[in-house]
Amino acid sequence: MRVALVTNIVPPYRIPLFRRLAETPGWRLRIFTSAATEFDRAWNVDSGGLDLTRVRGPSLVRRGRTLHVPLALPLALLRFRPDVVVSGELGPRSWLALLYCLVARVPLVLWVYPSRAGGRRVRGRGLRLRRTLLRHARAVIGMGAQAREALATWGVPKGAIHDAPNAHDAEGLHKALASVDSEAARRGLRAGLGCRDRVALFAGRLIGSKGVIELLDAWDDLAPGLRSAWTLLLLGSGPLEERVRHAARTHARGEIVHVRAVPESEVAAFYAGADLLVLPSLEEPWGLVANEAMACGLPVCGSRLAGCADDLLLEGETGWVFDPRVAADFAAALQRALDCPDRERLGAQARRHAQHFGPDAMADGMRRAIAAAARSGRESRPA
Repeated sequence: MRVALVTNIVPPYRIPLFRRLAETPGWRLRIFTSAATEFDRAWNVDSGGLDLTRVRGPSLVRRGRTLHVPLALPLALLRFRPDVVVSGELGPRSWLALLYCLVARVPLVLWVYPSRAGGRRVRGRGLRLRRTLLRHARAVIGMGAQAREALATWGVPKGAIHDAPNAHDAEGLHKALASVDSEAARRGLRAGLGCRDRVALFAGRLIGSKGVIELLDAWDDLAPGLRSAWTLLLLGSGPLEERVRHAARTHARGEIVHVRAVPESEVAAFYAGADLLVLPSLEEPWGLVANEAMACGLPVCGSRLAGCADDLLLEGETGWVFDPRVAADFAAALQRALDCPDRERLGAQARRHAQHFGPDAMADGMRRAIAAAARSGRESRPA
């Protein structure tokens, strides 16, 4: 069976997933991309022999995100002649994929992962377009409980939704951790960066939707005595860098520390040296940093608005959950996390829980959706 997977780029954390799909017996997988990387990324991706095809078309940067319009996609698919087309997201790429599927009479699978908050925000014309596109899909791949909920509210039948919870690059992270001395990493953060005895880590782009401002405000709401042994370490780059640097300058030495974004291979050392991860996102399709941190044994103090919250963040078991829009709720969760005498136990449980969210589980979910769509396509094809 020929399977076409249409996406914007191939990020490094997707390579293990795509390799597993490519190794599926009886499949020939070809991945159609619009670009090598995004404008705000510095990824150096080793595709490892995957069958990749770059599709021509304009790419526009809007509101800090890239919109790809692969106009040559129908022609590229015609040359490959797939039996099933899998398209990521609900934009121009999927409409062009649908055009080919309608003409060639092959099934379309849509791979989308809205969060609960993102799903509720879509209304009017945007919602009508999504529903129209989703109605033409023989199967829809979602990632976790929040995606299932959002897709159901958009009118996707329950039986058409196939769960494939998001997976980090477990192999790459394990390899990176194997080269890190945990004690040396802890000493490095404290001696090299001036961090205090305990470190609460934020890792991500410094943009508004990541909840950076809310995090700084919630930190200030904590009692000074509670913060005195802790450092809030923000690892990342973006438009809010100056705001973060200002916070670092105006607080006591070592209380807030900023480090600009580092290569993916170096992030493991920060996980190894920290005590917990803070994920304060106001909107997040998933939040893959939570997978990575938990796999490294860190409990997560995370936003219930992140798509991963219902699946990964279990209050009092793998971390603490809060609403970043409610200052008191955010500060209370931070207080529970910083004051918890049981963080190591939560971290161990987080590591075990993260093992259920690897590339194998995600690939299995996608295979089920693609197989279901292929069966549906054969049954509806005229004799």
